[in-house]
Amino acid sequence: MSALVRRLIIIALGALAGLAAWPLAELVLTFQADFPSYLTFTACLGAAVGLPMGAFFASGEGITSTVRAKLGTGLLVGASLGLAGGIVGALAGQAALLFSGEILMRSYRSFQRVGLPLARSLGWACLGLFVGMSEGVRAASGRKILVGLLGGLLGGLLGGAALEYARLLLPRPLAARLAGLVILGLAIAVCYAAIERGFSDGVLRLLNGKQKGKEFPINQNRIRIGRSRRCEITLTAYEQLADRQVEIRVRRGEATIINLDKSHPLLVNDRPVTEQRLKFGDVVKIGSAKLFYKAA
Repeated sequence: MSALVRRLIIIALGALAGLAAWPLAELVLTFQADFPSYLTFTACLGAAVGLPMGAFFASGEGITSTVRAKLGTGLLVGASLGLAGGIVGALAGQAALLFSGEILMRSYRSFQRVGLPLARSLGWACLGLFVGMSEGVRAASGRKILVGLLGGLLGGLLGGAALEYARLLLPRPLAARLAGLVILGLAIAVCYAAIERGFSDGVLRLLNGKQKGKEFPINQNRIRIGRSRRCEITLTAYEQLADRQVEIRVRRGEATIINLDKSHPLLVNDRPVTEQRLKFGDVVKIGSAKLFYKAA
């Protein structure tokens, strides 16, 4: 699986996240009159949207890496953060609405077309923050969390604005909400994928074996490679590898590979090394696996 295919899968998951959120949102809207207060209804609506979105987004690494443990953990972490983000975002949107209402009602007659969409977009941006950082939290990676925060904020803001204006411009409310939620999920996913690529310090591409052609972005400060499913790059289909064979450390844009298990050699460009700074074009051999280091 190439890096491009991986990004396309993330984007597809974004669209599916919006699609999955739609029936839950409609269910909450159906029982709006039964909620004790509008604030409670708003929080529940945010939770209904955030939970599936977080679950879908955080499942991306498990799906693309085909490691079931990462998939299960991602779903749990993503659903939890999405739920929290939906509630916080909904309440933040209401707070922004109250604040903007005091200002905009004095200056604009068309508050419904300016103040309301923009205030709610800030709430969706808040949801995007939580959803975007879910994979980083699962991986316990500060760098991935930062990517998720930036991608989620930007995508949530743009997608949220599209959702709110779809509600105003499209004649059918059901279709408008469906289209808006799908666009919201897509926007968060596209922004996340774009920012992740910008933050990547290259890509490792497998040159042989069962996973030939699969690519792994160097998007964390520390990436372990080995047979263990706890590694960021798991190579169970290859032989003569330790559970944690090597570690790649990134500092100031430079990637260094370090051999963690001296009983299995590490070769860079057919030279045995213990520690080596990587350059684009290097070929790394660990056990029976050969990986090509290239630009993202």
